Amino acid sequence: MRFEPGYLLGMALQTIPEPRKVARDVLSLDFPRAALWQAFALFAVLSTGLNVASVILFPPDPMLAGSLLGDPLRMGMVQTASLVITVFLIYWVGRAFGGHGTFPQAILTVIWMQYVGVMLQLVVLVLALFAPGLAALVALFSAGVSFWIVTHFTAEMHGFRSAGLVFATIVVLLLGLGVVLGIALALIGAGAGVLSPMQMR
Repeated sequence: MRFEPGYLLGMALQTIPEPRKVARDVLSLDFPRAALWQAFALFAVLSTGLNVASVILFPPDPMLAGSLLGDPLRMGMVQTASLVITVFLIYWVGRAFGGHGTFPQAILTVIWMQYVGVMLQLVVLVLALFAPGLAALVALFSAGVSFWIVTHFTAEMHGFRSAGLVFATIVVLLLGLGVVLGIALALIGAGAGVLSPMQMR
């Protein structure tokens, strides 16, 4: 695998039609764990920066002021925490089901997901300037791509044959994680500032 802009872009595009082939190349990389976490943090910062740019260019509805959706920095922190949890879940759950993937491979999986996601965020941001409808479609596509990458990379790293079963497991875990994060955010007051239906009248 070559670390050249053109090659990496081609690999990102190839992730859609041939995810497991790309996964084999990416997961074969051998970097120190500290370097992987640094790359992980870099993409998390880039993603948060793009969220901030999006809010500056397209201010959210005033009713969202003070809420999680109206605060891109706090949203970035929550997203980063979710990605860290995702790394551990990819590793622990895969091993619990008999997989043989390694923890660095779990970090690489989430790094690659962030890399592709940041590129799609850039596309969304540019399209939003002159084609908001198309930007919304690309944003939905980006969410689907994230599931696609995690599903196939997890199947490849752990040696699972069925990506469908991996996807089903991910959905169940995400539902559980969503409930836990929702409770945690409610406890710390992250949703404060969102107007209730009665207040909106």
